[in-house]
Amino acid sequence: MFYDFSQKKPALFLAPMADVTNPAFRFVAHQRGADFTYTEMIHSDGFNHGDPYAKNRGFSIDEIPYGIQIVGNSAESISKAAAGLENLFKPAAKVIDINMGCPSPPITKTGCGAALMARDFSAANHPASIVRSVCDAAMFPVTAKIRIYKDDEKTLRLAKSIENAGAAAITVHGRTRDQMYSGVANWEIAAKIKKELSIPVILNGDIVDEKSLQTAMDLTNCDGYMIGRGTIGNPFLFQKLNSYLKNGELETISMPDEFEARVSDLNQYLILLKRYDLLPHVNVRAHSQWFTKGLPYSRAMRLKINDLHNDVKIRSFSDEELTVEREALGFEILNIFNEYADKCRKEYCEQV
Repeated sequence: MFYDFSQKKPALFLAPMADVTNPAFRFVAHQRGADFTYTEMIHSDGFNHGDPYAKNRGFSIDEIPYGIQIVGNSAESISKAAAGLENLFKPAAKVIDINMGCPSPPITKTGCGAALMARDFSAANHPASIVRSVCDAAMFPVTAKIRIYKDDEKTLRLAKSIENAGAAAITVHGRTRDQMYSGVANWEIAAKIKKELSIPVILNGDIVDEKSLQTAMDLTNCDGYMIGRGTIGNPFLFQKLNSYLKNGELETISMPDEFEARVSDLNQYLILLKRYDLLPHVNVRAHSQWFTKGLPYSRAMRLKINDLHNDVKIRSFSDEELTVEREALGFEILNIFNEYADKCRKEYCEQV
């Protein structure tokens, strides 16, 4: 098994997210308490044809255990990529996860992600047959991340077929493909799947704070809980959730302290992006703006960040030029965060 689910504390997973869960972000999330993290989804066809994307984003900083998520449209392509990726990133990488739930049109129109779930159960490249093929080709445990159908029984049938195909665990995002990320995630179907399957079941969707985590735990009794959008720009969320799981109560932290924790995480994130040559692959301005979410003065900070380096005319920058430009941008962004963190601290002290 890729993770010890027998621990008393429910496992907290960082969801694989495109343009988010690069090695630097995964490291910061792990430092804040994420029990297990996943790469951005790596396209099997791209990897099999020599695309450097996987090599640039699929590694682990300090060899912290993690999972590799693959997206593809055929058993042959995904299996070949799985064998290559585990060889490239072992021993830190511990599991191959197959993306069967991404609803993004650029992904589904090529038959990947959630489009796999539209295939008939008897099809050669049905999700279960893909899992079986990857299990045969890979040395690592194989898991799958799915969405749900409108029909609960059909969702249960899919989950059981994936288990019978050899999957080590399954992650259930409680939305249909058509819902994208709108509406409310259906946790009840995950609870049904948990009762029916013998492999670990991980719940994904709408876990954003301590209250939603507790509700999800009470309703589903799943083995793990995967958090995605709530952690974007806020890996500190994992610390708060772990504190809640340990103590059974909300962590009492002042806004200035949380503000400074967010600044500390951003600072570490930018340092790691530079140290591991990730700056050319990351939109520093957008990523930094994510860290303002929920903070005092967030709008003012975003406006200031938007104004930085607007005179730079983006052309065909080399990786070296992008690194220099984005390192300078990151330094100025940190100054903005520190400015407003100090302001927040002063106002808080005056109120107290």
